[in-house]
Amino acid sequence: MVENAALTAMPSDELLEQCIDRYLDEHWEDIVADIDRLVRIPSFEDLGAAAEGAPYGPGPRKALNAALAMANDMGFEVHDDAGHVGYADLVGASEEQLGIIGHIDVVPAGPGWHFEPYQVTRKDGYLLGRGVIDDKGPSVVALHAMDLWRRMQLDGLAPQLPYTLRFIFGVNEETRMDDVHYYRAHHADPAFLFTPDAEFPVCYGEKGIYHSLMTSADVPVEQRTVISLEGGTAVNAVPGHAQAVVRAGVCELPAAQGI
Repeated sequence: MVENAALTAMPSDELLEQCIDRYLDEHWEDIVADIDRLVRIPSFEDLGAAAEGAPYGPGPRKALNAALAMANDMGFEVHDDAGHVGYADLVGASEEQLGIIGHIDVVPAGPGWHFEPYQVTRKDGYLLGRGVIDDKGPSVVALHAMDLWRRMQLDGLAPQLPYTLRFIFGVNEETRMDDVHYYRAHHADPAFLFTPDAEFPVCYGEKGIYHSLMTSADVPVEQRTVISLEGGTAVNAVPGHAQAVVRAGVCELPAAQGI
């Protein structure tokens, strides 16, 4: 058990590791429940259902509500920028910010799931569900890391940080990152920022998305080799199912074994 003590400097690595271990022992089920709470929300973009306060559709709006409520329950100062983005602050000694940005939107589940995509399933030591890795799980874990430091401050085991720590909840990362554009148009950039996206710390930044459209010359249908090609539910996700219809003469096909 770690003894309370008033500190004027950062805790030692040994003390911090003890506090982390104790927090995980006491709050692991809360962490999993919080991940499940977000995973149960199909928070993919739906511009056809966009509305005031929900510019990316009802799913991202509902996920943002849940994330801000989670942060508020932890005791952080929270703010909602009209559904474009939200953030939670652990107030430090100055207004200058260290930023963490995680996104709580997802791509559509698509076909091929062996488990319910919109809930957390535990199997062989893993958590399964849409967004568990990208990026609801890492976002929840990072938010709990902020909560750990907040609790250590309250217990006199850690000092107030010299900078305000701000967690930014993105809700449009999977398509156009309009949430980031909105945030930067209305707020100053943090002095430093990282994102615990997916396999952090391998992934620690966002590179953006490049969309392209490829076309060919207009070929009459009767002259086409590839009749149709389709697959996937989002341009930035590996297709769970794809198919192609190809024109070929039977005599031109390689013989199947046993025929």
